[in-house]
Amino acid sequence: MRRRRITIAVASALGLSAAWFGYANAPSSYVSQAVIVLDVRRVQAIPNESVVSPLPQDSPVLRTQLDIIGSRTLALNVVERLKREGIDVEEHRLVDWSPLTLIRSVVGFVASGNAGSSGEAEQAPQPTTTNSDERMIDLLLSNLRVSNDGRSYTIFISYASAKPEISASVANAFARSYLAHQIDIQKAANRRVSDWLGETLIGLRAQLEQSEQALEHFRQGAGLIQTNGVSLQSMAVAAANTETARVKGALATAEARLEVVKRLAGEQDVPALAEFLGSTAIQTLHTEHSRVERELDTLKKSGAIRSRQIDLLTAEKEALGRQIGVEVDRLIQSLANEADIARENLAALGQSLQAAQTELSEANNAELTAAQLQREATANRAIYESYLVRYKQTIEQDGFEMPEAQLISPAQPAAARASPRPSNWLLLGIGLAGCFAAFGITWREMTDRRLRILRDLEATGIPVIGAVPRLPARRFGKVETVADQATPLGLALSGIRLSLRARGKKVVAVTSAGSGRGKTSLALGLVRSAAAAGLKAVVVEADLRNPSLASTAGLKPDEWLDGILDSELASDAVIHRDPQSQACIVPARSRKVAPELFLQSSAFGQFVARLRENFELVVLDAPDLERANDAVVIAGLADCSLFVVDCERDRSEKVVDALRRMTAIGSAPDGIILNRASKDVTLEPDFSPETTSWSLKRQPGDPASGQGSVIRIAR
Repeated sequence: MRRRRITIAVASALGLSAAWFGYANAPSSYVSQAVIVLDVRRVQAIPNESVVSPLPQDSPVLRTQLDIIGSRTLALNVVERLKREGIDVEEHRLVDWSPLTLIRSVVGFVASGNAGSSGEAEQAPQPTTTNSDERMIDLLLSNLRVSNDGRSYTIFISYASAKPEISASVANAFARSYLAHQIDIQKAANRRVSDWLGETLIGLRAQLEQSEQALEHFRQGAGLIQTNGVSLQSMAVAAANTETARVKGALATAEARLEVVKRLAGEQDVPALAEFLGSTAIQTLHTEHSRVERELDTLKKSGAIRSRQIDLLTAEKEALGRQIGVEVDRLIQSLANEADIARENLAALGQSLQAAQTELSEANNAELTAAQLQREATANRAIYESYLVRYKQTIEQDGFEMPEAQLISPAQPAAARASPRPSNWLLLGIGLAGCFAAFGITWREMTDRRLRILRDLEATGIPVIGAVPRLPARRFGKVETVADQATPLGLALSGIRLSLRARGKKVVAVTSAGSGRGKTSLALGLVRSAAAAGLKAVVVEADLRNPSLASTAGLKPDEWLDGILDSELASDAVIHRDPQSQACIVPARSRKVAPELFLQSSAFGQFVARLRENFELVVLDAPDLERANDAVVIAGLADCSLFVVDCERDRSEKVVDALRRMTAIGSAPDGIILNRASKDVTLEPDFSPETTSWSLKRQPGDPASGQGSVIRIAR
């Protein structure tokens, strides 16, 4: 982001400017909101069950109610309500100019443009015309918003319009239409249920009457007459059983008394039974017999044994005994007759009981059928009564329908406009700025040569010994900028110089892949940095094809490098003092002498040797490899050669090709200097016991840094 801060700033300005323009020209809209809450409790005027059950209080039901409010059916009711109130929504149509709509419009325009450019694209169908109600419904639904917070049974109905009064009226119309819709649902349900119950009750009543008549006819035909819940057959069997038991008891009693009487009569003893005690004749005879016995005993006790009275009394006693026997036999015969009557009665009762049991069995079988008919009649009656009760309840509920929701907050005309919102347009501006910045950064990163050059240089294996930051030309040429190690340029040149001294390199050749890469300025800056540090340093312009050292240093010499070929001219005459520092400069000029012959001459070699002896640092400004291979000859005279890479102008493939050519002919550069490097690419010294090394350090987010933030490159 630091590297592309200008791109980010420009993109941010464009995005925010576009958002401000849209906000300044966007039409105003007002939103009014009506609040409806679903009733958890319901009012029951009469204690019965309603035809329409209450709405379950759960999330799916609430979501369904939101869909009902936003449906086209309810919107049609709202249209009719607004017409009755004389409100024309189309006159205050809201122009949707929101950021999202703009984005959709741009995308649609681009898509339509692409579709139009295709020769095979089909022609879009023409929209069908709609009537005024359909257009009104579409307009209402497009500006309607129905929502719920997900934590309560509250429904929020919002409507956006260009006029606050229209937005409030439409929101209230939707709320009241929804409440009326609930009442209409209950009325329609009551009407349908009452009509259906009335028709059903007619058939149930006829079915009940038919089943009860069938039961009654069957009972009469089968003789199933009951008294106090007991049938006549059961009563007859019970009576026969009772009479049979009584007759059996009487028979047993008569037989027992007959046996006792016979046994006592055989013993010449008159039994003391009720039948005998109740007989007047027997009692009279028994009394006379007792009197005769008393008189006879009295005479015998008096001693009148031969009295005629005794014979008379004895005869009378015997006559009385015979009469008593006759009466006893008659009574025994009467008891025997009673026993016989009882036996005959018991036999008759047995036949009657058997007939009654047969009739009871037949009645029981008939009772099963009667019970089935009774159950059917009872079930029909229960169904008929339940339907009748429900029919009466439904009739009672007619005219008492209440909605299951209430309008707790009618919509009011909005006092402040809802759109355009500064926050939305600000977010749009930030989004556009981000998109512009991402596009710009991506484009710059893809077209930036510096990152590709860094990656390709690392792959060559040639160490990087310096990274010179990008500076304006006026600052780059100032001596105080080069000599001051507090500046990025001074620190970079000092690092290069220290690396060369640590490796014992005294004569250094500087070249590049093409012209205009800054090698001459770097060579001059390097000797100026060394001179500022108190070292004897000289720069020799060995680029005879494109000499520019004199103009760069601001020097107007009388003698040039080619003067070493003149035997009458001393070699020191070509060495000039830098007007801005204590460094020495040997400028060159173009001559008709071939540069390769001059550079390979013994005079030039001897001149470099003398400079090696007299100076602590000798920098040879060699030609670039794009014009000729003179740098190879100069590299043979130097202790090491440095290759200058311009991170902004050099192309990666040309730099790598130049390095490969130098390596192929045995003059591989000893180090690379990055010119116009970004500020996030710096060199840090790392002193080890054996040698001194430098590392190229990038920021952690740099895509060229690989997986680490520090890459060891130079030694």
